Amino acid sequence: MALSIRETGENIKNSILFRGTVDFDVPMADFTTMKVGGAAELVVRPADPISLAVAASVIKAAGVEIFVLGGGSNTVIRDGGISGAVIMTDGLDEIKIEPGKAEPYSVEDFPEINEAVSINLTAGSGTSIKELTDWCARYGILGVESFAGLPGTFGGAVYMNARCYGVDFSSIIQSVEYVDLDGIPEDLDQKESYELTELDVIDTYTFSADDWGYKKSPFQGKRWIVTSVTIALKGLDVYVSGKVGASPRVCDYIRRKSEHFVADRTEKGQFKAPSAGSVFKNNHDYGKPSGQIIDELGLKGKKLGGAQVAPWHGNFIINMGNASAADVENLVKFVKSEVAENTGFVLEPEVIFVGNPKVQA
Repeated sequence: MALSIRETGENIKNSILFRGTVDFDVPMADFTTMKVGGAAELVVRPADPISLAVAASVIKAAGVEIFVLGGGSNTVIRDGGISGAVIMTDGLDEIKIEPGKAEPYSVEDFPEINEAVSINLTAGSGTSIKELTDWCARYGILGVESFAGLPGTFGGAVYMNARCYGVDFSSIIQSVEYVDLDGIPEDLDQKESYELTELDVIDTYTFSADDWGYKKSPFQGKRWIVTSVTIALKGLDVYVSGKVGASPRVCDYIRRKSEHFVADRTEKGQFKAPSAGSVFKNNHDYGKPSGQIIDELGLKGKKLGGAQVAPWHGNFIINMGNASAADVENLVKFVKSEVAENTGFVLEPEVIFVGNPKVQA
């Protein structure tokens, strides 16, 4: 007999292996950057990967659907909310590094640098990109600056293979740890800690370039929940261990590089109003960015309810303050239809709509 949502949540809370929080009927609008959407029946926020695996095991055994939410930067939750369970990864935010040996290295605009260390940085999937870029600036680690200002999390950047200023996130990935929903037993909450180690409930994916493409990752279409990611970077202060900050000059150099990209995003209006970021993928074979296509059709500023195509960028849809999720989704459909009718080109959304439409009384 299938368990109720409340029974499922209580079973997670009662597991001695689970650390984190479990809540019911949680309004979800504040957990996405579009700031719309209804409530989720069950929200689980694990504090570590094992707790995530245990929660997923209990939910799976109960026959309850699972949706995983990171920073909510490319997700719109529909007005009827989410039936089933939402696992939020924001509790998985540990960052650690493994420095290598110092080697000769030069930086064109920082001539004082003549050596660097290879850094393997591992961060939990719920680590925000802001936390990551700030951490790297503090410890003098180079390689993630182009992602500065990107809303969302480490896990989301992996899942979507985020692309910023011509750099794909996959270009720095070495390995990814994840929980396979189809592979975990349904009784993890009844195991002892030592048994979990033997069961090896956390799987590891090793990077292979063939698995990745533009806004494409091997995690899409699979029931894999990312728990942590290891990326390859460069440490410009060869004495940094991840406990003592880098020299002020190195910190300032990396911070300025990150701030350059944040300033560019600000100038382009990415933070003017709630949005889900770029709505449509760019099709490089078409020859024009999606925003330019939409702009040339005169759709910038188009409103539908409380949603609007941003007057300053054709590939943003913004919440003017009173939008419903239905307004956003209907405006996406309208723009897609107008572009297809006038150009023959079919836009592909990168924003994900999840949950239930609101039932009209």
